[in-house]
Amino acid sequence: MPPFRFARLVIGVALGAATVAGAAEPRIDLTPEEHAWIDSHPVIRVGHDPSFAPYAIATDAGEIVGIDPDFLAIVAKRTGLRFVHETRRSWAETLGAFKAREIDLLGSVGAAPERESYMRFTVPYITAANGIVTRNDTPYLFDLRDLAGRTVSVPRGYVGLLDELRRSAPGHRLVEYDDPPACYRAVAQGEVFASVGNVANAAYIVKTSGLGNLHLGSVPAVAQGIHFGVRQDWPELVAIMNKVIASVTADERMQINDRWIPMDYRQDRWWVVAFRIAAGVAGVAVIFFLVLFFSNRRLASELATRRRIQAELEATRDQLASVSQEKSELLRMVAHDLRSPLTGVILGADILKADGGRDPRIFHEVLDQVRVTAQQMIRLTEDLVDVQALEEGRHVFHWGEVDLSALLHQAVAELSERAARKLIRLRIRTGAPTMPIWSDGSSLRQVVDNLITNAIKYSPSETEIIVHLSRRGERVELRVSDQGPGISEEEQRRLFRKYARGRAQPTGGEKSTGLGLWIVQRMVVGLQGEVRCESEIGRGASFIVTLPGGRACPPAV
Repeated sequence: MPPFRFARLVIGVALGAATVAGAAEPRIDLTPEEHAWIDSHPVIRVGHDPSFAPYAIATDAGEIVGIDPDFLAIVAKRTGLRFVHETRRSWAETLGAFKAREIDLLGSVGAAPERESYMRFTVPYITAANGIVTRNDTPYLFDLRDLAGRTVSVPRGYVGLLDELRRSAPGHRLVEYDDPPACYRAVAQGEVFASVGNVANAAYIVKTSGLGNLHLGSVPAVAQGIHFGVRQDWPELVAIMNKVIASVTADERMQINDRWIPMDYRQDRWWVVAFRIAAGVAGVAVIFFLVLFFSNRRLASELATRRRIQAELEATRDQLASVSQEKSELLRMVAHDLRSPLTGVILGADILKADGGRDPRIFHEVLDQVRVTAQQMIRLTEDLVDVQALEEGRHVFHWGEVDLSALLHQAVAELSERAARKLIRLRIRTGAPTMPIWSDGSSLRQVVDNLITNAIKYSPSETEIIVHLSRRGERVELRVSDQGPGISEEEQRRLFRKYARGRAQPTGGEKSTGLGLWIVQRMVVGLQGEVRCESEIGRGASFIVTLPGGRACPPAV
């Protein structure tokens, strides 16, 4: 049985097992106070994590569907409440909106002590297990303890998973991403060793995202309860929903299960019945049914294998089409971005030839311009080489003690001339004369150079760029701030993607490949850090890199 089919079976059984007996439409006994509360609060705003399918799925039409909306539809039918479903860009933003009381109710919440100060929990309405997701080329993991010392991805704000990892996998290295799809893509691309997440959600994302190089490891035998989270000041709603959850029948739960978590267990039940019937038949009948059983199993296995191969071929085809499109974009960019510098070099050579060295001023100006142009071409080719190495996993990090303060002073000194040519002042502020950390000096220098040259590229003349270094607890923070045009929120969301270019244009006519910030992001993740951007239109931009501040070498992934 393929791992993710097994995952669907585990979740399906967990959902179906949490049943309450009952056949007819149950009657909910609400108190007069509860009826009055419903009358004064007829509309409830519900927040969902759209990346947590199949519990909540955002359709193309903007609707929210899934297990959670189906349960709330039962609550609405039996109480008269109306639920308005909302989403934010990430679970962290949804949780922030809930704390600000822009949202009244959250779906798919794990009970955690740190949430009790601002949230009340209903009784569990379903149960589900967490599983370990790794690449196919790694050994099968049987226990969360196997993740000790490994790099593990978890979505931001998933406190239940964090607590489980702290208890079971001491010494793991945590990397947080915005949502579960980003966690599983990080595993598929080799950025982290494994990810831990809800099995049903993992199965849905892996299937719909074409991440064919992933498999599921251990699924704990004890499932976790999933609750609705309610505003702290609404205990009445918790009591009302608990009554409705207790009234949900086995058939209703099974209908929700069948709608969102397809399984093959019904067929398995048929075979159990067939086997019991065959057990009462002697001789030839028993042999006949056994032969039929194993024959069908073999055919089903062959059919599953063919379907898997077909899915892998389709995924490969899509990947090849994407690679072909990307290579075409790369050739177009290289042809465009190298043509102008080469033209400048040829023009400079023609000027020198025509002048014959008679005017020393012209001679030196042209040579300086040719040197700047050659540096642009070198930067372009270095970016392309770095991209290829990062994508193929050939970039090796050489760990050792690095004085980050000295590294920054050296980078600023070497790049000050480039800034001065545009009348830009480059300043550095460090909290200490030395700041030793355990990192890769070469990769770290490349990150610093890319951020500073990017700031120079988009800063107008007679402005200032500040490079600030400080400690933040056990981590160090590097901040490069400019006084350029700023970056809109929309552009910030795609800022670290490959070939991403914003509306702002380089102020000195420099070329932009759209690869520099992508390289920075991949390098920083490899150095066990994080990078982000803070900016407003018209108020410049700050790029912030946070890195581990200790001196101990992190274990290998």
